[in-house]
Amino acid sequence: MNKLNDIILSAIEKKLTEKLSAAYYDKTFPSVIYGINNDGTYQIVREGHLYTVQNGLGIPLKITQGVWVTMPCGIKNLKDMYISAIRGNVKL
Repeated sequence: MNKLNDIILSAIEKKLTEKLSAAYYDKTFPSVIYGINNDGTYQIVREGHLYTVQNGLGIPLKITQGVWVTMPCGIKNLKDMYISAIRGNVKL
């Protein structure tokens, strides 16, 4: 009976993993402002790569400031990433 339960649970886990890997969901991650562009966008680093993102906050940010960056629909839309919040205590 235990072997049958293990087989069933393993099959369920495999199917769930397949379905979740294809699911679209927003993903938010911590980052730091690396640079400020002339057009009002900001440069952030993610996993060793430099990305240009929009500021969704509407307030000016500073280089080295900690921020939260959101990717709509997970890793599918890297071009749509935007700064969604400030991390930690900030004195503006």
